[in-house]
Amino acid sequence: MLLGLGVDVWLTRQFQANHNDAGLLLSGNTTLLANTLTDPVSGALSRAALDRLLAELSTPNDQSKAALALIMIDIDGFKTINDHHGHPAGDAVLRACAARWRAMLRKSDWLCRYGGDEFCVLLPGTELHQAKVVAHKLMQASRELIHVTDHAQRSIGVELTISLGISAWEPSDAIAATALLATADRMLYQSKAAGGNQVTAVLAKETIHG
Repeated sequence: MLLGLGVDVWLTRQFQANHNDAGLLLSGNTTLLANTLTDPVSGALSRAALDRLLAELSTPNDQSKAALALIMIDIDGFKTINDHHGHPAGDAVLRACAARWRAMLRKSDWLCRYGGDEFCVLLPGTELHQAKVVAHKLMQASRELIHVTDHAQRSIGVELTISLGISAWEPSDAIAATALLATADRMLYQSKAAGGNQVTAVLAKETIHG
């Protein structure tokens, strides 16, 4: 089942599935697909990879009966880092955050860069209350000082907070994975609107049927 796959196994299957696609892979070269499925800045999975995962999770034959949670993450005030210290420093912050967050996750969890300073975490077999625990661990890891080099080649320490939105489905829920993402995104917006540096969570079915 898709939800039981680790990141490495899933990526390997994507390479194998596309090995004979001449439009995507030239002469068997997997470089293009690798660039498509991984984000070159942060090292996390890419938005294209997230779209594939959500499409597979929304296919009835691939949906698991297990619970699933999705966390959206936004770095508070990230634009200030780029403006004050330069985009290379901002990229270094994204890499450091992604590395720290991956260290908090299981091998079966997926960390994807959604766009800009927003990331998405898919947590297979995880209920809402468990996802909240993971979210707070991610928050704590983000608060540790990050050392980067600014545009003047000075070493600086960057302090961060993050905002998070969580949605989850239960085994009995008939909800598309794309709806799960949209719900988590709304929860993230609520966290940001309330001042940031916090977690907002809800079961997806509560926003769809509530």
